[in-house]
Amino acid sequence: MVADRSHLGRFYVTGERAAGVLAGALATDARRLPRGRVARAVACREDGSVLDVPWLWHLDEGRWLVISGPRTQERLLSRVTAQASAGGAAAGVALHDRLAVTVLLSLQGPRSEELLAEIVGPTIPRALEPGACRELLLGNYRAAVARASAVGEDGYWMLVSPDVGEQVWNGALTSGMVPLGLAAHDALRLEAGVLEAPLEVPRPATPEAAGLGALVDLDPPAGLGPRDFPGRAELAAERLRGGPERRATWLRLAGRKPARPGAPVLASGEVVGACVAAWYSAALAAPLALAYLAPPVLGGSLAVEVGGGAAPAEALQSPPASPGGAAAL
Repeated sequence: MVADRSHLGRFYVTGERAAGVLAGALATDARRLPRGRVARAVACREDGSVLDVPWLWHLDEGRWLVISGPRTQERLLSRVTAQASAGGAAAGVALHDRLAVTVLLSLQGPRSEELLAEIVGPTIPRALEPGACRELLLGNYRAAVARASAVGEDGYWMLVSPDVGEQVWNGALTSGMVPLGLAAHDALRLEAGVLEAPLEVPRPATPEAAGLGALVDLDPPAGLGPRDFPGRAELAAERLRGGPERRATWLRLAGRKPARPGAPVLASGEVVGACVAAWYSAALAAPLALAYLAPPVLGGSLAVEVGGGAAPAEALQSPPASPGGAAAL
């Protein structure tokens, strides 16, 4: 599969204090990410709600690439810019917005290494283990490549110039890759539990509520000093309270007709929430929905309003494409 992900934001953060600037802007401590690795992160507002769920690429010492959500590019870029400016001229950090001058492609699937080798040669795909990233030259332009996936498959992300992107895209189609549209990619991404803000993580959802609590670093890594970041106090208080009231819940609906985003979720006939995403899963041959629900309602009789009626629903233990995700609670 090949998908155009150029609707996502992307900017570089460079300089000797780049990791510290990112650590002060995100709830994820960028100082933990080794050089040459890629990982998801989370940025919060002051109230602890999720602002964005970006990808961090630690390309080299003092050189980072941030892939932001489709509707949060300007807000996250402004956040990081303000954090860099807070250090004054001595901060030594520069930001480079690459949204208008690059394309971002995703090649996914069990044969992605083999097929990418047909397009760009074997050196690049085989030099990257899962979770790795690096910069290199493609068509005399600097490109960034990561072996990562948002859909639960082996695969690669490539940030390249538009000319090189066109060549890679055409080569992918020639090699037999199937083009993946936005709606189909989002369906696979949601099945894998990879959420994007703000639609799938609506305010006031916190990282813990969205199943992203592991991305929050309240304590500094060993040997590094403490840090502050937007939302830290609220996230610490939530942890002391035992967690959020509502949590992201994947629902499998009876029948074949999917619900719509915003459709009410019922427990024993009472409205207890609303779908923030809804789609049909060809892999499970069932409609699926994502809603934020309070755990006590999961033991009741669940349903989702669909086309004027109520389709019975069951809550899954985890996202459907994750291990054991198709099992009901």
